[in-house]
Amino acid sequence: MAALKRDTTELLLGIGVLALGLIILLFVFSQAFALAQNPGAFFRSQMNQVLPQTQAPTADFSYSGFDLNVSFADNSTRGGAPLVSWDWNFGDGGSSTQRNPTHRFYGYGPWEVSLVIRDANGESARTFAQFTLAPQHPVSGIALGNPLGGSGGISVNLDIGTFLLPVGVGLLTVGMYLVMALVGGQIAKAGWNMVKPKPETIRVRLKPRDLTQAFEADPAPVAPQQGVPPPPQA
Repeated sequence: MAALKRDTTELLLGIGVLALGLIILLFVFSQAFALAQNPGAFFRSQMNQVLPQTQAPTADFSYSGFDLNVSFADNSTRGGAPLVSWDWNFGDGGSSTQRNPTHRFYGYGPWEVSLVIRDANGESARTFAQFTLAPQHPVSGIALGNPLGGSGGISVNLDIGTFLLPVGVGLLTVGMYLVMALVGGQIAKAGWNMVKPKPETIRVRLKPRDLTQAFEADPAPVAPQQGVPPPPQA
């Protein structure tokens, strides 16, 4: 009786867990497809509020000069916050933190000038320019950009949501299938235990005196020994 109750409990519990897993799986699939097809007004509004705040600025400048004197004009574009600092490196050991500095180089020849800007959000960007100074000759141009991206690092633009959505749905689907397979096995086991044929059993309770009386009423026969005549019959 106890085994039957245990099997029944396992069967009902397994069916409940299996039904709950199917409901969760269907809900996840429906939400994933709905999100992939239409992010919705809420998500779009949140993206419009968040993305501009984390957008990095773009560094840019122009320069013009004569002989060893060169003036630099910052043409950088702000991102999600105002620009707060400009760090110039003139390549000859000189530097400046002004937005539009003027620098006198200590010699002629090729030079490389770089600019690093930062905004109020802590985002930064870098650009540089290369030019050659010659005696009594003018020079002018614009920055070449930064092949390494902002802050000297590699700039990679990935749509993380597009990549993570199918991966998350796939992992969740595999996990739910494993759980349902285990639960289904327990359900099958519990159901088989309930319907499989049970062997007929008879329970007999014997007391010690019953066993004693049985032995006295039916003594075990004693095998005759060789060379010993059997007892005379009465």
